[in-house]
Amino acid sequence: MSRNPFDDDYRPSAASSTMPVKSYTTMGQHSAEDEADYYEREIEKTLQESLDSTERSRRHLENSEKIGTATAQQLLEQREKLENTEKNLDEIHRTTQMTQRNLNSLKSFFGGFFKNKLSKKPQEPGEVAAVPQSKSASRLSETAATLSTGGSSASFSGPSGQRTLNESSRNAIKGTRWEAMDNQIDENLDMMSANLRNLQRLGQDLGKEVDAQNEMLDRIHYKADRNDVIVRDQDKQMQRILGSDASTSQTTAESLTPSMDTSTKMSLVMKATSLWK
Repeated sequence: MSRNPFDDDYRPSAASSTMPVKSYTTMGQHSAEDEADYYEREIEKTLQESLDSTERSRRHLENSEKIGTATAQQLLEQREKLENTEKNLDEIHRTTQMTQRNLNSLKSFFGGFFKNKLSKKPQEPGEVAAVPQSKSASRLSETAATLSTGGSSASFSGPSGQRTLNESSRNAIKGTRWEAMDNQIDENLDMMSANLRNLQRLGQDLGKEVDAQNEMLDRIHYKADRNDVIVRDQDKQMQRILGSDASTSQTTAESLTPSMDTSTKMSLVMKATSLWK
């Protein structure tokens, strides 16, 4: 037999269990029979327990909805940080492209005109592409904003229209306290139904956004590794230019042009650089 998980904290008070219940049948009828009094007592007890249970369940669901909305806000803030990280990595990559052009120019100066004239010209660094707006983030932001203001998702809002008692039973308790209790139970159930639908929508949007951010983390990991490899390679190139390669190239150039003075050599270097550009 199924049981309500929200009823764990319910303990009927001693007063309510021992206190005699007055007759709540329609006005003007006061049965003195024990059987009628027993059934009235059972009806009162059942309705009160149902009312208490729906009240607790409604509060739990409302609290879960608030937690879900707060989680959505934190996830959207995390996306903003990840987007900034990806933009910074793209900017670093663009900078490394410019650095490579400068390194190639230095290698052209030290390595000789004819060798670098035949080499492939490095690609011009492009503008950093903007990170596209995620559909999952837009949807989650809209859902969180709606729920944070106390509203409900348009596709999930609205009462169920179903009643706990059938028409004949409602007519039997019409005009009594039991009718008010039954109306409150129905209202609580409608609110719980709306909360559950909102949580379903929120859960779906949270799941899609988590998947999208996982893809973003994969891109960030790839770009970080790529930039690391490029920077390490450029560091080695710089070490070679500033180290033995520079002195070797300079010695080779001097041996090939022993009769040229300094001004003639500089003139040839400047001319070669302008032609390469």
